[in-house]
This record gives sequence, C-alpha cells and structure tokens, in this order.
Amino acid sequence: MCGHPDFSLTRAEAVALLLDNWLLPCETELVPLQESLGRVTARDIFSSNTLPVSRISAVDGIAVRSADFENGMPEVSAWVRNADFAQADTGDDFPDEFDTVIPIEGVSFDDDGKLCFTEEFEYEKNAYIRKPGSMIQSGDLIIPANTRIMPMLLSALALGGVYQVEVLRRPKVVYIPTGSELISAGQKPERGKHVETNGLMVSAYLKDWGADTVCFPIIKDDIDSLGTALDTALASADIVLINGGSSKGAEDYNTRLLKSRAEFFYYGMKCRPGRPVAVSLIGGKPVINLPGPSMATFLAMDWCVRNLIYHWLRLPFPKRQTVRARLEAPIRKPEEIEADELIIRLIIQKKGESYLAKPVVHNVSQIISMTAPNAIFVVPIGVSGHAEGEEIIAELLCSEENIREAV
Repeated sequence: MCGHPDFSLTRAEAVALLLDNWLLPCETELVPLQESLGRVTARDIFSSNTLPVSRISAVDGIAVRSADFENGMPEVSAWVRNADFAQADTGDDFPDEFDTVIPIEGVSFDDDGKLCFTEEFEYEKNAYIRKPGSMIQSGDLIIPANTRIMPMLLSALALGGVYQVEVLRRPKVVYIPTGSELISAGQKPERGKHVETNGLMVSAYLKDWGADTVCFPIIKDDIDSLGTALDTALASADIVLINGGSSKGAEDYNTRLLKSRAEFFYYGMKCRPGRPVAVSLIGGKPVINLPGPSMATFLAMDWCVRNLIYHWLRLPFPKRQTVRARLEAPIRKPEEIEADELIIRLIIQKKGESYLAKPVVHNVSQIISMTAPNAIFVVPIGVSGHAEGEEIIAELLCSEENIREAV
C-alpha cells in the first residue's frame, strides 16, 4: 500500500493508518520491583498479603482493657506498664488481652512515671483499633493492567507482597542520522559542516515516553550505506527513525529508499513546518523519515512517534494543558498553504489573570525558535489566520505555573 506521490495526509490520517496497519507484538518481562518505576503493567496485579496480620493501633497511645472501665474511670496510680496497660503507637501490635487504644493526648505521666488521664479524656470502648486486613487483603487488586508505575504505586506493590512485576517490554527504537554534511556533537564545525544535534533531543524524548533507544553513527548520503544501515536497524528494532534526506535535494535518498522497500508508504503531511515526513511499514515495523531541521524533527516526534510509543505501551495518548490567550500579533497563513495545517510556536506570558500569546516569526534565529517558545497553536486546514487581539487556545509545552509575567 503506497500513497500517490502527489497525495498528502493530515497528521491524524497518518497516525490512524500507521496504527491500523501495525500488528503489535505482546511481549512481557519480569522485572524486580525496585526497577519497575515508569514501566507499564502487563496484567492486573493482585495482593498476596493480608495486612495488618492482626489488629493494630491506629494512633500513638496506650492499649487498655475495656473491662477496667466498666464501672467508670478506674484508679490508675498503681497501674504498671505491660501489666495493666501497654504502649501502642501507630501501626503497633500489642498483647491480645488489651482491646482499646487511648490516644497519647488523653494520658500523661507524672515525675515518677505513673500513668494519669487528662481532664479532657473521655473513654471510648474498642476505639482507635485497625482490624486485621483493614489495609489490604490477599486477592485485592493493586494495579490494573496497562498502568504506568509511579512512585506511590511502588509502595502499594510492596504492601501487597509483590516483589517482581510483569511489565510490557519497552519498544526498541533505532535512530539513524543521515547527511554527508553532519558531524558529531563535540566536534568543531568547519565550512560546509553542521552539528548533528537531533539525536540528543530524540533520545531524550523517547526515554521520557518509555522507549529504549539506540543511536547509529552518522550515515553519509550514499544509497548503499543507507540501505545497509536500514537493514541493520530493522533486524533489531521495533521502530526505526531516519533523520534527514526527506525532501527533494539531489542527495535526499531516504524517502526513495523507504518507498522501494515498504509494504505501506506515504510521503508528505498536510502541515507546516514538517511537511516532508514519510511514514511506512517495512517488515511490519514502522519506519519514519523525519525532516532534518530541528523544529520539524520535534513536531514529527511529537505528533507521530509519541503516538507510536504510547500505542505500543497500551497507554492513552496524553493531552497537553491548554490556556486561553490573546494574540499580540496577527497570524497569517500564506495562501499557497491554506490546504495545510500551520503549526505556530508561541511565547505565552501572564498579564494579571489573563494570558498573552506572541507568535514566533518564521525568520527568527534557530536558537530562539528552539528555546523561547513555551506553547504551540495549530491553524487548521482551510483557515487563513487569526487577527491581533483574537483569543486562541494554546497547547502548553511547559507547566502553567512556569509561565512568566509580561514586562
């Protein structure tokens, strides 16, 4: 199934076609509880423990016998610890002969260590006792399947006696940077050379989303070398990302390479920036050709690859926080791309109880376009733009509390 060379997909159509045609394996592994943070449960997990095993104290205090209070407040000046009463702090077991806990606020001890009750104390039979199994019981569901394990859930699993967790295998993603003009980060660029930086960004996002990543060395623009790298990647990867060589330059071989091998192939998205994206399946595995510019790489990772990772992990696709913001400048979509989505980067600032949105212009320096925006906004297909002062709904790339006040 190959798309017509002049036929483009929307981002949503591309993702839907990939997910509909990708037959996911269902592979799991057992990991120690201590190594399960961030992993996704493969099945429902149940408790093997019943806790507390016996009744325990619900507060810090002392344990007493109800029989001693049947005729009102007893004389306690001669009471002896561990004979007439016992210490019973929160979570403590205590001898079975005692059946009631008195909070520590209701008692005091004189200089000789003798027990006294405070004037405000009122006795309540069988109070402040947690029954056996009141925390958790054997067979209780702790975590359902397809749940990402967060720190609090580690404690819940330990409480239930779970010390090995069956989790979904992480997807293995191979990233292949391509381009004869590229050099590795850390090298000094000379004329005609550019630093390969997308690998750092791509790897970081994949790790954050829950994938394992292998970054190949830079592959030169040679069709045979590119083909060998693709074959090597497909032999071990679940998803392959090829960065660069996706447009129409003389040495942009990657799109042609994927099309020649794919059982499923579409090139060109109805969105700017990031139009020259190719999505394909080769040997049943997604192979995505990402554009070379960093912002276009980020956007393709965001709407396409992130969907693949969450689909593999059987997790719902996360939605970003949004805010209503007033445009400080107009957004105008060029007439020739009105049939495409236009993804606008924004700088959102607070102004009192409202927000302002400043569009980042396309000709700003690359470093500013990468570091300054804290939100994005999509101008839909068929919409020519938005006027200055118009209110829009922006997707935040940061948490709302990190938005700064306008100066």
